Amino acid sequence: MGLMEMFANPETFTELSLGEKLAGSGVTALMGMGVTFIVLIILWIFIAIMGKVVSSAEKGDKASEETKAAATPSVAAVSAESASNDSLVAVIAAAIAAYEGSAGSGNLVVRKITRISGEITPWSNAAREDCIESRKF
Repeated sequence: MGLMEMFANPETFTELSLGEKLAGSGVTALMGMGVTFIVLIILWIFIAIMGKVVSSAEKGDKASEETKAAATPSVAAVSAESASNDSLVAVIAAAIAAYEGSAGSGNLVVRKITRISGEITPWSNAAREDCIESRKF
């Protein structure tokens, strides 16, 4: 009977000396840490591969979006209920799009943001939709 078999059996465990108990504990600890370390390495490799796949897919999506944006101009739909808020949003979005499309330095700074009164605003709806879209597979 091997040391680990004696270590696992409660009847023979009491007959083991202190040195054998320490040796069995050391083997158990090293096996546990070894398995954990190997699983972590496998997870690390898997995450690295997935990161490369996602980044290459994003590069392909970005190139196709740029060609679509160049071919068709974007048009904002304005509803009759909230024409003032939607038109303001459309004007700001158009200004940002024009800034990014021009030869701007790309260091756009927003100085002041104020909250619109009410529970649901167009910005919160857009943020929710963006959050939901970003979590789809």
